Parts: sequence; C-alpha cells; structure tokens
Amino acid sequence: MDEKKYSIEELADISGFSVRTIRYYIQEGLLDPPPGRGRGGFYFNSHLQRLREIKTLQDQGLKLASIQEILRKEGKLEAPASDREVWVKYTLAPGIEVHVSRDSEEQERRRISEIIRIARSILNTGGGKNG
Repeated sequence: MDEKKYSIEELADISGFSVRTIRYYIQEGLLDPPPGRGRGGFYFNSHLQRLREIKTLQDQGLKLASIQEILRKEGKLEAPASDREVWVKYTLAPGIEVHVSRDSEEQERRRISEIIRIARSILNTGGGKNG
C-alpha cells in the first residue's frame, strides 16, 4: 500500500501547526524536508508522526531546544541546527533565483542588495538576453 502524501497545507490542517511553523521546524532540523522541490514536495505519515511527537512534548511543557535534545538523543535528529547552513533566496525574475548563505547576507547586506538590484534591472530591460 502506498504511503499517503500530504501537501504542506494538508499537513498543517491535520497536525494543527501552521504552514509557517512547519517550515520553521524544517529549517531548525526538527522535521525532515519533503522529498521533491517546490510544489512537487510532499509530506508523508512520518512527517505527521514527528509533528504529533513534537506536540506531545510541547504539551508536557518542553521548549524547542529541549525537544531537539530529546529527539537527538533518541537518534531521530541529525546534526544540530547550528551546524546546518541556512540560505536566503532572492527571485530576480520568473525562473531565476540567487541563493546567498545567511552568513554572507548578514556580512555583505549592502553589496548583495546592490547586486540583486542591478541583476533585476538587467533582466527587466532585456539586457540579459542573448541575440
């Protein structure tokens, strides 16, 4: 029997967590990212089970840091979230994105903003097309 697939909206409805919270838990390493990308990404019963486990621990009064520690000790989490690199996505035009590490974005905010502005300007004027 095939495992049920859920969109992020369905997972949010069933679990009681908001879409934003689910994305945050993925970013923090509490929840595995879905296989696939973008709209092709689906969640499974294993994601729902993890969210229910997190909810149970929260209902016991535990904070996220304690929940991470418990899940890590049980072998249910990989590297701590601090060991994971976080990326910021900038959309330049439909189908064109630039990804910048959060560390670089914080250190080079002005330069990156200027690069994004110039790239968008080039793309919007057609200057980025060959021929």
